Amino acid sequence: MKNKIIQKLKKINIIIFFLLLLISCKKGAPDGSYCAEVSFKHQETNEMTKYKLLVEVKDQQLQHISFPNGHYDTSSIPVTLIPDNGKCTLVSSMGQMYQVDMKGNAEKCLNASNLVQCRGRVKDGVRCKRLTDKHNGLCWQHQGQVSYK
Repeated sequence: MKNKIIQKLKKINIIIFFLLLLISCKKGAPDGSYCAEVSFKHQETNEMTKYKLLVEVKDQQLQHISFPNGHYDTSSIPVTLIPDNGKCTLVSSMGQMYQVDMKGNAEKCLNASNLVQCRGRVKDGVRCKRLTDKHNGLCWQHQGQVSYK
């Protein structure tokens, strides 16, 4: 009887060990805004163009690229897994191919003075934590929302 209890406790300890190991092995950066070098072949000039832009990452996936106002491709991009090397290729719904190379925190992308915290609100009313360079002070997800000062 005592041996059975000890065996069960050993099994439980092994299971707990592996669960802790799995939890501690989460890779990658947390969700939020990051700087990336985005390269693409410009359709009008047929030349390779490279921008340092803000991108949004959630669950290790590229969600959105914040192109400057006036960028000709206003179509959506597919949610794309970011591999460990930080480089991925994706194609927009308009057919434009983008090569993305993650560079680090959002502040590395632009002068910190150009970035402001989004003035939008999330569902629970808390101010959004994303950074934006948009003139209206709203990140890509909160465009169209009333801006709070």
